[in-house]
Amino acid sequence: MLNSQNKARCFRIGEIYLMKFNGRAHEQQGWRPGLVFQNNTGNQYSPNIIALPLTSSLKKRSQPTHVFIPANDDTKLKKDSMVLCENPECISKDRIGSYITTLPDQYMSQVTIANLLATSSISFINPEELITTWEKSLVLNSVSF
Repeated sequence: MLNSQNKARCFRIGEIYLMKFNGRAHEQQGWRPGLVFQNNTGNQYSPNIIALPLTSSLKKRSQPTHVFIPANDDTKLKKDSMVLCENPECISKDRIGSYITTLPDQYMSQVTIANLLATSSISFINPEELITTWEKSLVLNSVSF
């Protein structure tokens, strides 16, 4: 299932693919859906992507770093799932399998907030810097493929 042709493939933030996670112990492992969570500039130029694992085990739904994604016509997921925003993994593009879906913006917003809460890195940014940082992120995601 490994795909060496993926190095030339254009992955976009918000897309869900089947991915091979190499977790240990309590980390997610094996082939499972994963959410591309790296900016599109990084996705274009890096041989790796940053991914967040999805699970259909819906434990700890109230945890602020977990985002519930229902299986429905909007998400195109086959099972109700949860994005585990506290478990990002750097994944080589050759460990990415078939495309599943692209998450609607409403869920990407929730995932973004949960990811910020997972690291609490936002607490180091002055409120005035938030707009500038947001504008930079728009540029990083505006890469055309």
